[in-house]
Amino acid sequence: MKQFLSRAIVSAAAVVLAGCATQVQFESSPPGAEVTYDRNGTVLGTTPFSMSIKDDFGWFSVYQFTARLDGYEPVVLSFAERTPLDAQQVVPSVVRFEFKKTPVASAEPAASAVQ
Repeated sequence: MKQFLSRAIVSAAAVVLAGCATQVQFESSPPGAEVTYDRNGTVLGTTPFSMSIKDDFGWFSVYQFTARLDGYEPVVLSFAERTPLDAQQVVPSVVRFEFKKTPVASAEPAASAVQ
């Protein structure tokens, strides 16, 4: 029994250390946003798109993504591992960015009161 338990622990550790991948669907409202992986500045794609996200940099990793779309404020979403055992569940299977309209400055000068 002791040998079985030792093998089970070693096997579990190997799975965690090997890194896990999650298939993720990136979406935005409205669609067409450019998504960047902030750890290395890599542009991942334009929403909607799907890709595999792999935990390849260790325990307690933080995944931060920024979505940019002209006319809107950038949206940043972060996901963090809480324990070494949740490496597969850190980034959800659907990541959705909700944009808020950026105020646009008027090109017309403010009307002045004529006296």
